[in-house]
Amino acid sequence: MALRSKLADIKKLDSSAMTYFKKMKVLADTLTPIGRSLRDEEFPGFVIKGLDADYDNLAEAIHNAKPVMPPHELYS
Repeated sequence: MALRSKLADIKKLDSSAMTYFKKMKVLADTLTPIGRSLRDEEFPGFVIKGLDADYDNLAEAIHNAKPVMPPHELYS
């Protein structure tokens, strides 16, 4: 639960997109070995949550993507 809370609390702020994404991916990947992997649709939701209004268009595209974007496409 603590790792999921951290994922929900991370904000991009002034960090680069690469730094922000790496933080998110490391935390998400940490859940797998303990048997608490994120579902495919959860990771993009956590990423979107930490973005500010400058990324509204990107957030909308991610939210509307069908099927859900896998992390490597999300980063691209």
